[in-house]
Amino acid sequence: MDDKDTLDFLVARLEKFFYGAAVLCLLVLVGIQTLVFFVPGAGGQLNLALQKEGKPLQEEALFYEVGAISTAPWTSITLELLDYQSRPDVKIEVNGIETGTFLKKEYTLSVREGDVLTVFNPDERHPVRVRVSKKTPNIIKPSLGAEIGGIGRSYFDPVGFK
Repeated sequence: MDDKDTLDFLVARLEKFFYGAAVLCLLVLVGIQTLVFFVPGAGGQLNLALQKEGKPLQEEALFYEVGAISTAPWTSITLELLDYQSRPDVKIEVNGIETGTFLKKEYTLSVREGDVLTVFNPDERHPVRVRVSKKTPNIIKPSLGAEIGGIGRSYFDPVGFK
């Protein structure tokens, strides 16, 4: 009878261990899902494939293709995402054409005179603010430090040169 009591005791401890492990896994799963749902950009930080592939490669290909046929001088503007480190769902458009997203805190793009820069935020629960953090000296508009924000589409002034 002593062996049976020992076996029952071991089975009960093993059962408690597996029950505790299952509860712990469930709590970790719920915690991660809550983080991804309520913190914008957390999914992009957790998804390594999203960080390494996608938009940046496409963007470079577009610049190489267009750069050869352009007669107007190209200039550079860097947009900085305020309040967040990453928001892959927020799109950056030049003249209505998507050129990238905020996988990182800053996004640099080449523009020409008259281009309209648009930031599109589809998430109504988490407004964003974006500002011009760097630009080449020959750009008058948008000015350095110009800031837009909110939800939906937000527009910077059309690009203007000196």
